[in-house]
Amino acid sequence: MKKLLNSARVEGILYQHSLELKVSGPNSKKPGTEFITGTIDIATNDKKTNIVPVHFTYVTAVTSSGKENATFGTLKNIIDGKIGCYTNPEVGENAAKVRVDTAIGLNEFYSDRNGTEQLVSVKRNEGGFVHVVQSISENEKQRSTFEADIVIVGVKEKDPVEDDNGNVIAPAKAIIDGRIFNDFRKEILPVELSAINPKAIEY
Repeated sequence: MKKLLNSARVEGILYQHSLELKVSGPNSKKPGTEFITGTIDIATNDKKTNIVPVHFTYVTAVTSSGKENATFGTLKNIIDGKIGCYTNPEVGENAAKVRVDTAIGLNEFYSDRNGTEQLVSVKRNEGGFVHVVQSISENEKQRSTFEADIVIVGVKEKDPVEDDNGNVIAPAKAIIDGRIFNDFRKEILPVELSAINPKAIEY
């Protein structure tokens, strides 16, 4: 059976993090287990204005197969400051270069909108393998990429947006309503993607 694609790669400068080391509670599957949760933010362009977050929900020191989890070690070193973030004044331009091989996931929660609770599904990069690297791609556009098999259920085209002087401030786009797959969790994920390349819109 064909393995359905859902992968993303993010590389750049480690910008900041919100990682925390926690211990699982008494009602969890494995009470008393240390795990890391939180987000690392990666600056994928040289001006450090394009920040891509990668979220980690539950990373333990040992994998399910009983082997040492290298990602836990890397995240713990970030927490301890052994791997430096750009926003740390003592680190700055000496911040670590990182590459994360991750996948598209959803952050789902209920939000109270006009007195009615509605399910909100927000795309995010979820989990993966974190590598500290010596160099990153010189081409900024290749520092944040993804590849996924998708079932397209609808497409809407949007005209370009112009300001009062006729200057285009937002390009034309095709908004794709689709479903992708999370093989690890055996989930179907609803996603919305935008295509702005004219050939992609035509396709």
